[in-house]
Amino acid sequence: MKLIIIEGPDRIGKTTLIKNLCEYFNFDNITIRHFGKPPSCLSFKESLNYQLNSFKKEAHLFQHIRKKYDLKKCYYNEVVIWNRSHLGEYVYSSLYRNGNKKTILKRLLNFETKELVPYKDEIYLITMITDDIDILLNRDDGLSFSKKTEDRLIEIKLFEEIHSLSLLSNKLLINVDNDPINVLNKVINFI
Repeated sequence: MKLIIIEGPDRIGKTTLIKNLCEYFNFDNITIRHFGKPPSCLSFKESLNYQLNSFKKEAHLFQHIRKKYDLKKCYYNEVVIWNRSHLGEYVYSSLYRNGNKKTILKRLLNFETKELVPYKDEIYLITMITDDIDILLNRDDGLSFSKKTEDRLIEIKLFEEIHSLSLLSNKLLINVDNDPINVLNKVINFI
């Protein structure tokens, strides 16, 4: 059983990577969960609580699927993919919700310790970044937090930072070069 977490800034190609992974692994045995933005009416603290509660519920769902999988003694790999995860809160809460990075980091690492680290051998964290900011700006659909080049550069640096701070052991920081096939091959080799 595998939990694959795909992280990175808006419009970097997470959905394309997931689509390609689904084709590679065969659609029949993949569960995809997509995390969106919290309600905009929430304060930083409420937003962080909302998001972490959502991630906790998803972690429990993964644990439940894993238990059922073990009981059935399946002969194929069940794959769960999270499109976005708790790491994005480090980026978006600190940059756009005036959150304190130390507070966010403490809460995120606590979440990882309690909910994910016990299953760390089955969890693969893939964080997508780019040096070519035009990739993000040219693909923007108007729903990203910011359209400013400087904000998007900070997002990438924060994703790199939180990736390195994550307690998960199976981690891949991948610089996308607008070549989905090359990215897919690197991810498949990693998994």
